[in-house]
Amino acid sequence: MPSAVTSTRTVTVSPSAATCSASTSTLTTTVAASGLTCTAATSTLTRTVTLSASAPPSTSSSSTSGSSSSATSPTITSSSASSTSSSSSGSNTNPTVTLTATQTNTRTGLNAAATSIGKLWFGTAADIPGTGEAADYYYTQEFNNTLDFGEATPANIMKYEFTEPQPGVFDFSGSDYFLAFVKATGKQVRCHNLICTQELPTWITSPTVPWTNATLSAALYRHVYTLVTYFGDQCYSWDVVNEAFSDASNVTYSDNVWLANIGPSYVQMAFQAATDAVRNNSLAVKLYYNDYNIEYPGYKATRAQNLVTSLKSQNIQIDGIGLESHFIAGSTPSRATQAANMAAFVALGVEVAVTELDVRLNLPPTVASETQQVTDYYNTVGACVDTPRCVGVVVWDFVDTYSWVPSTFPGQGYADLFLQPGGANTTLVKKAAYDGCFQALTGQAVGLKM
Repeated sequence: MPSAVTSTRTVTVSPSAATCSASTSTLTTTVAASGLTCTAATSTLTRTVTLSASAPPSTSSSSTSGSSSSATSPTITSSSASSTSSSSSGSNTNPTVTLTATQTNTRTGLNAAATSIGKLWFGTAADIPGTGEAADYYYTQEFNNTLDFGEATPANIMKYEFTEPQPGVFDFSGSDYFLAFVKATGKQVRCHNLICTQELPTWITSPTVPWTNATLSAALYRHVYTLVTYFGDQCYSWDVVNEAFSDASNVTYSDNVWLANIGPSYVQMAFQAATDAVRNNSLAVKLYYNDYNIEYPGYKATRAQNLVTSLKSQNIQIDGIGLESHFIAGSTPSRATQAANMAAFVALGVEVAVTELDVRLNLPPTVASETQQVTDYYNTVGACVDTPRCVGVVVWDFVDTYSWVPSTFPGQGYADLFLQPGGANTTLVKKAAYDGCFQALTGQAVGLKM
């Protein structure tokens, strides 16, 4: 019988107040997996989260929109270069051409439009805490604007390297901070992610004792079960497995430590651990598979569909498919193609969500490329509008200043809905791409309005 993993946290969280009150929660998780032996571990987590009003920098003008709320964030260091970054090139934040949005009605926005047609949200990822975002007055003003954003996805802080930095030692301080920060404005949260090929701690990628199938399986199960249990229904959903499938047509799974030591069954094992946590704790949280290049029909989308069918046939819970949707202007699938692909997943009995939308341009931007970007945003959001069981759209951050694109794709950028021509902690400008999203949500024809 596997032994228990115990985590005790003390965290002050009172999202509706400027000063948080104390609360104590003890989590005891019994990790049970057939054929697995798990090592006991105890971790005591103490976290104080203080939400307080922030003031704009004295050298800058007022923000474009939103309410004022900020926080003092802990320092979090990530080894990842693949997720949201606080660095940006001049050509990413200060282009020579900028087509700006014409939707300036401050009584509505993207989230308001989405919820008015039955979607759960229009949301955004945020790399909070540990980056410049939480300290950027103008960024947080717009992030807290619930007319535009009713959901938040943690870009990094819930990933493996942050939540279990040592074997059986869980650190939820950054995640608790994120939840307090976003719940202050009533946002829903897509928790991201449990098992991925990146953002892993060194004890997973470079163990002192080589992994066996049994030992790594036990570590995987413990991690998934513990996180799903701990966060419970604070999450609307979990991306249980992220980016497992290969981009190659003749190779099913991407090469990673899980595949090398456990084999393809690691994906099923992760969903089984999450399912056990949901059922044993009577949770409502939904379980997703999330990936890129599955937004259109093809071998990778087919693999994800086969996964849904396989898990359901084994009574293992899977509720949704996350369509990342990192696109290049001019190469984005059409609205009809994306809608048909969503329908193919929905037909298998799952919901879908656009989970990481951005549309990057070759730099410097031009009138033609920015106009194409408007159309591409329109088509992706429109495909979700056309699909009743597409629950909503999430952009992968909303300001070019903090986009992951320039550092990952040199020579490309300008991928988001807003920019800060003056750089971080200066006034935001709403780009024409915003109009494309709003037009799709409100049933308008796409196009620039002069």
